[in-house]
Amino acid sequence: MGEQVFKRCVACHTVDKGGRNGIGPNLHSIVGAPVAAKPGFSYSSAMKAKGGIWDEAALDAYLEAPMKALPGTRMAFAGVIDAADRKALILYLEAQSK
Repeated sequence: MGEQVFKRCVACHTVDKGGRNGIGPNLHSIVGAPVAAKPGFSYSSAMKAKGGIWDEAALDAYLEAPMKALPGTRMAFAGVIDAADRKALILYLEAQSK
């Protein structure tokens, strides 16, 4: 199910190991990674200032409504409203760290 939800993200993100950055950063191994730390990607000032780690709670809050959770983000995406879809997406992203 998470892979299906991720299809909403592929216009801007890749998830393959060693994959390219697109409009958004490559998301391989994002779960547990520091915020705004993917090499070669130009993050917004808001994202750089956020700090922290992309753990499950941080991803859940951000993915629900990115522009509300982090005003100033350049991620122009309405969000993943359904909590079960967000959970599945986060689990999918976590599995992509292997």
